[in-house]
Amino acid sequence: MNRRRHILCSQQRRRVRDAVDARAAFTLLEVLVVIAVIAVLLGLLSSALSASRRAGLNLRCISQMQGVAFEFRLFADDFTARSRGESEQLGPDRFYIDDFQDSMYRIDEYWDAGPNALVPYRDREPMMCPAGPTDLSRRPGLTAFQGALWPPKNVSLAFNRRLWRDGVNPGITQLSSRVLSYPNTPLLIDVDGEKAVAAGHESSYMAPPVSGIADLYATGQYWYPSMRHGNRLNVAFIGGHVASSQSPLTEPSWRWDYVP
Repeated sequence: MNRRRHILCSQQRRRVRDAVDARAAFTLLEVLVVIAVIAVLLGLLSSALSASRRAGLNLRCISQMQGVAFEFRLFADDFTARSRGESEQLGPDRFYIDDFQDSMYRIDEYWDAGPNALVPYRDREPMMCPAGPTDLSRRPGLTAFQGALWPPKNVSLAFNRRLWRDGVNPGITQLSSRVLSYPNTPLLIDVDGEKAVAAGHESSYMAPPVSGIADLYATGQYWYPSMRHGNRLNVAFIGGHVASSQSPLTEPSWRWDYVP
């Protein structure tokens, strides 16, 4: 009797265990559903992280461009300018924008790296867009226009070329502190250096065509903007502010037409 009861109890325990194991096991369909859900969650997380990273790079770019615009205001003001490099030969109230450019890149007369022939720029350089190329170096004894920045295709920020050469008169434009009276004139712009170099032009200056102005820039041959920030162009202005736009040439207050 006891043996029979023992056998029945063992059979019941086995049936219970088998039922529990059956309930605990995953079917192939359930496994596939779980994998699909995990893949969707990882995709959403990756998109959110990518968007956050792009936003962070854009904020850094804006901050750096604001810093450059602020430095330009100090450079252009006759009372706050510390050293205008070779522009000092023009007298106390005139300067070339390429000397300001040299000061920001620390090239030519602003060289500070001793006898080194090629010095790489590091992260967070003010003249390198955080979302642009990271491989850029400087060479001594040259201006940006002469090839001090290497490789030139990796230049990511360009100055307004109309402040350097007005597009009508030969030679380099002389600026004065009066330029500060035009705060909505673009100063520094996101540039696609690779396209500029491929077209045979310098990557450190560019200017767009402007309706009604028949100058060197009317054909668009010096216009290579980089819409690397969510299909928007970042522009720093002489007034010290930075703005972004998907249609930078149609912004009503942006003075692309200004020439000194």
